[in-house]
Amino acid sequence: MAKITFVPDNATHECEDGMPLIDFCEDIEVSLKFGCTEGTCGVCELTVVEGRKNLSSITEEEREYLYEEDLKGGMRLGCQIKIKRGHSSITWKGTRAK
Repeated sequence: MAKITFVPDNATHECEDGMPLIDFCEDIEVSLKFGCTEGTCGVCELTVVEGRKNLSSITEEEREYLYEEDLKGGMRLGCQIKIKRGHSSITWKGTRAK
């Protein structure tokens, strides 16, 4: 089982390995919001605080939407992430477009 901490909600949850974050968030109470679900609107922009290697690789949609320096700093689009294994922590605050 994978584990993910939602820092703004001060909550940690376990989920099945390989589960898409967006699907998991539908099953739990979390304040992370989603918009288009396709990686084009940025509503679900977040930062991986810990455990980047435990999440899926950066997608082409994320590369098109986010700046390279933001990606290197841990920013991701929640709708594009799969929780692969282990423990990860994420945080978010608002959205901004490129």
